[in-house]
Formats: sequence, structure tokens, C-alpha cells
Amino acid sequence: MTHLKNLLSAVLAGVMISFGGGVFLACENKIVGALLFSLGLTVILLNGFLLFTGKTAYLLENKPSYILLLCLIWVGNILGCMGMGALVGFAKPALTETASGLCDAKLQQTPLQTIALGALCGVLVYIAVDFFKATADKKDFNKYLIVFTAIPAFIICGFEHSVADMFYFAASGALYTGKGILYILLVTAGNLVGAVVFHVVRKFVTAETKK
Repeated sequence: MTHLKNLLSAVLAGVMISFGGGVFLACENKIVGALLFSLGLTVILLNGFLLFTGKTAYLLENKPSYILLLCLIWVGNILGCMGMGALVGFAKPALTETASGLCDAKLQQTPLQTIALGALCGVLVYIAVDFFKATADKKDFNKYLIVFTAIPAFIICGFEHSVADMFYFAASGALYTGKGILYILLVTAGNLVGAVVFHVVRKFVTAETKK
């Protein structure tokens, strides 16, 4: 039952990120789109839904079984994005065309560029998620401010978020190609490496500072 709940939680997280991605595709003003994208992560954090990029940083602090949890979350996220991609493709064909153009541009990157852009995104998502969780008071404006600044920052910079890309690639149909699958895996690796490294270094620095 626990695995099913985790899977469904991850699916819902994928759906929420897809809503953010859909808004971003629909907005002509990309800054406005980037800001509204943040709503998806906010809903995820408030409900405790399981998002791959929000959990990767803590890999080294957990038992080996945590790897299986991350895999389950990744699968749930992509299932949610696939479902939303299909719905958007059916209901709003114009957004499918926009997603196709976006994905075509992403596929022009080299594998190392994709991993690097994923790592940079992983750092910003970790900052948003970790600060949000560290602030217990749900009425504290600062915990929302960090989400609505860090998330638009990675979007405007063009950094790569694996779950958002799952939606874009699903909506465009590119997810169901060899290149699309490889791209998502590269971004996933980048997100994980960026978040884990930043978290470990941050803990080391802050621990040394407190001594």
C-alpha cells in the first residue's frame, strides 16, 4: 500500500509540474510564464507530493533502499507528465506545436551541455525545496518568495528540469523516441548530481562555520 501511495503521490507531482509547464507554453511573455510555473511546485510542497528533483539531494543521507524510492518517484512523475501531455495534445494542439519547437531546440544541445544545465537546475530546485521545508510556519512569506524566485530563475536561464521536460517531450511526442528518452535520462542525471553535490558541500560549509 505504501508503494502505491508513493506512486500516486509522484503521479500527482508530475501533473502539477505539467500544469506549470502548460502555463509556460501558453504565455507569450516568458517571464510571466516562468512565475506562474512556480505554482506547480508550491502545490507540491504544500501537499507533500513526491517530486524527483525535490528528493534527490538527500540520496547520500539515506539507506540504499532510497534509490528504489527515487526510481518509483521518477516513474510516477513521468506517468503524470505522459497523461497530461496526451490531454494537452488532444485539447490544445497549438501548445503541442509550441512544445515541439521547444523540444527541438533542447535536442540541439550536446549531452554534456544537457547534463550541466540539469545540474544547475538541480541546485536551484534544491534551494527552493530545502528552504521551504526548513520554514515550518506556513504563513511565513519568505518560504513562498524563495520558490517564486528560484524556480523562475532556472526557467529564464534555460536550465533543465527533468520532470518539466518530461511534460514538454510528452506533449510534443518527442518523449517516445530514442533521442527523447536519452535526453530525459541525461537531464535526470544532471538534476541529481547538481542537487547532491550542492547539498553535501553546503552541509560541510555550514557545519564548519558553526564550530
